[in-house]
Amino acid sequence: MTERLLYVRADNGSRSHVLHVVTLESWPTRNQRIFRDHLRAHPEDALRYAQLKRAIGAAGTGPGEYTRAKTALVQELTDRARARLGLPSVPVWEKG
Repeated sequence: MTERLLYVRADNGSRSHVLHVVTLESWPTRNQRIFRDHLRAHPEDALRYAQLKRAIGAAGTGPGEYTRAKTALVQELTDRARARLGLPSVPVWEKG
């Protein structure tokens, strides 16, 4: 992700904590914040997201593939939330 610092803590080879630190200027329009707020306000979408995450995890998907497997739904929900705020769509997947 652009304009952020990432800190990861791993215990016994498993990630136990992930902290993203972003700039104050970018916070109002960051996809991560907008997506979070959307899920809090729309429990039916939060359930869809939770079910997808469980299915991907149960399939034994690795970390990189896990993120890619969630991207279509995250993009859909983030686009909807950004549109409600009068913001344009921007990609949620920031890796090359």
